[in-house]
Amino acid sequence: MSDHDDHESAAATPAPNELAKFYLDTLENLMDPAEYADLRTLFFTLLGEMAEPITADDPPSERRLDIDLNPAVLDEWLTVMGILGSGRMDQTIVEVGDGSRTVVDSELAAEPEALAAFCAQVRERNRVREQEREILKGIEASST
Repeated sequence: MSDHDDHESAAATPAPNELAKFYLDTLENLMDPAEYADLRTLFFTLLGEMAEPITADDPPSERRLDIDLNPAVLDEWLTVMGILGSGRMDQTIVEVGDGSRTVVDSELAAEPEALAAFCAQVRERNRVREQEREILKGIEASST
């Protein structure tokens, strides 16, 4: 394969944000219009945040979005995030086992042992994050 072929192959592969936009476009006639609007708001807000330069003196803004992150919107959001993160459209939403859900690619979803190990790692990460949140809440409460 020549350098020219490599360049053509790379140019033919859509960027993850283009794949995610394509996925969103396919959902427009499938989702409830209000839920679809909420999902698009999340997507374009994220893209806008990603485009902002981030420095230690200029952290990303914290925007409050007036959306209903119900299960239908959340599932599609997880899928969009999976597409953005992997550049692949073969996403599967899985139950982690602690009440949370995440998105994985089709290969991981098809390997029960690997999926179980991944879910165990996610549960542990979620447990640690919850402990950190509780510590921060305690610090915040004691400083007021």
